[in-house]
Amino acid sequence: MFIHGANTSGASWASLASRLDGFRSIIVDRPGTGLSRPLVPALDRRSIGRFADTFVVDLLDALELERAHLVATSFGGFIALRSVAAHPDRVNRMVQFSWPAGAPNSRLPAFMRIMSIPVLGRLLAELPANERTVRMAFGRIGHEASLDTGRITEQDLACYLALLRHTDTMRNELALGRALISPLRGLNRVVLTDELLATVRTPTLFLWGENDPFGGVESARRVVGQMAGAELEMLAGAGHAPWLDDLDRCVRATAAFLAR
Repeated sequence: MFIHGANTSGASWASLASRLDGFRSIIVDRPGTGLSRPLVPALDRRSIGRFADTFVVDLLDALELERAHLVATSFGGFIALRSVAAHPDRVNRMVQFSWPAGAPNSRLPAFMRIMSIPVLGRLLAELPANERTVRMAFGRIGHEASLDTGRITEQDLACYLALLRHTDTMRNELALGRALISPLRGLNRVVLTDELLATVRTPTLFLWGENDPFGGVESARRVVGQMAGAELEMLAGAGHAPWLDDLDRCVRATAAFLAR
C-alpha cells in the first residue's frame, strides 16, 4: 500500500509502483487529494494524530485485507509510522522515503512556514499553475539536478500540473499544513515524538535523499536511531522524493527489502 506526501496524489508513485513486479500495489489518494473527497471537518492539530492512527487499518478493513506492506513518504510517512505504532499486527514491512512529516529534523524550509499562514497560504494556492511553478515546486524539495538532466520528465511535470489545475488538492491540503506547522513555533512535534518512534518494531527501510531540504544525513540518523530494526540507505544527489532521482536503485532496494 502506497501513501503519498502533502500537496500531491497517488499518481506520484506511478513510476515506482509500475516497476515492482510480483507485488499487488494499492495506490491511495488521501482524502482531499487527487480524486478523493476531502474530510469534513478538515484535520486540525487535535484530530490529525487520531486520523493517522486508523488510516491504514480502515483501508485494509475496507479492502478485506488482513495485512500489507507499506511504502510511504513525507506526510504519508507520518501516517505509516503512526499506523504501525498503533496496529503493528496489520503491517508486514515498511519502506520510508526520506523525511517523514513530524519527525525530528534539523531545519524546516521557509516555504513550509509561509504556506501555514492562513491568508497567505490561500492566496498562493489560488495562483494559476504553469510549468514554471511546477518546476519551482520540484526544485524546492531538492530535485534541481534531476530537472536539469531530464530524470524528471515532461510527463512527470504535466501530471503534476494537471493535478494543480484540475483538482482541489492544494486548497484542501492547507488545513493539513496548519495542523502540522505553525509559522512561529514551527513543526508540531507532538504528533510524532521520539517516544512514539521508539515503539515501532515493524522492519523498516529508509531510503533517504542527501539533498532532502527537510534534513540530510544527520536528521536521517536521528530518526532511524529511534527505531529498533530500522535500516538506513542514503542516496547521493537525491531529494525529498528519491525515486524521482534514482528510480532503478529505489526499485531494487524496495523490492529486495519487501521480499525478505
